[in-house]
Amino acid sequence: MPAKHLLLIHGRATKPCRREKERLVRASLLHGLERVDGDAAARVRRREVRVTFAYYGDINNRIMVEAEPGRTEWMVRGEDGVYYEKDGSYDDDLARLHGRPTADHSPREYRALLRDENDLRYLDEVASLISPLLAGGLSRRIIRRLLPDLGAYLGSRKVGSAVRERLQTPLRRALDRSADVAIVAHSMGCIASYDVLWKLSHMSEYRKYHDRAISLWLTLGSPLGEPAVRESLYDASEPADGIYPRNIRRWVNIAAHDDFVAHDESVADDFREMSALGCEIVDLPKIHTFWVGTDGMNPHKFYGYLDHPEVARQIAAWIHAPVPAGEGARR
Repeated sequence: MPAKHLLLIHGRATKPCRREKERLVRASLLHGLERVDGDAAARVRRREVRVTFAYYGDINNRIMVEAEPGRTEWMVRGEDGVYYEKDGSYDDDLARLHGRPTADHSPREYRALLRDENDLRYLDEVASLISPLLAGGLSRRIIRRLLPDLGAYLGSRKVGSAVRERLQTPLRRALDRSADVAIVAHSMGCIASYDVLWKLSHMSEYRKYHDRAISLWLTLGSPLGEPAVRESLYDASEPADGIYPRNIRRWVNIAAHDDFVAHDESVADDFREMSALGCEIVDLPKIHTFWVGTDGMNPHKFYGYLDHPEVARQIAAWIHAPVPAGEGARR
């Protein structure tokens, strides 16, 4: 059984079906690793590193379609009755992303892309609304209208619990195997993984996991720096001795230039108290991502992050790092 276990969790908005989304994420993960460390990629391919994908796209899709029924015109209905983005919709865009030479991940090439493509950076205006809207009395209702799936996660115990379970179940299994665990989380998945990690390190029904820590939490395009998001986390109303997850050895946060969700790209200043709890927090310098879809470029896209050399280097370093004593990451 592999001693290393990598879990990935995606972000918000509509998604392809689980099988298709997992295929795309795995392709980007492996291609990114190939850019910087062929041996790390080979270890994943040989299943020496176990990879699990936590998927909640069906939950998001139901919410998004209910909020905007017109979306179904360009989606397909699955056997489960949920509408999904069509298989193959991203293949050409992904091929173009993967075809970019590693050396071309530079500010100069990014500026050139801005000149040539329709960019979606204006969506930053939507993200900047999150904090002021959530701070007011009607903020939950307003945020549900702007970002319905995120609003449902933050405002509905039922939806939040359903999303968290998609990560919590495989994470518990990984910890039960005493595996050396890393979590790569994107966007809304950063919020869900924070909440899951808090639950496993604090709640009495998960006592058996209180002394087990993950080696790496890699957050990509994270909204956790936003004050309003922090105020909506699972531990937001806890007393001082009950806040923050206690089961993370190293937290590496990476944001892309013009990422409209990672509006406040730093987390070390917002979660500095976690350092005293044994968690090393590192905000890496901003990167430039190069995803271009049918609507134009989108610096926030998960595939663009995973294919970036710096993100791949962080994952490869964890793959090659020695497994903690006892083949686990017990604190």
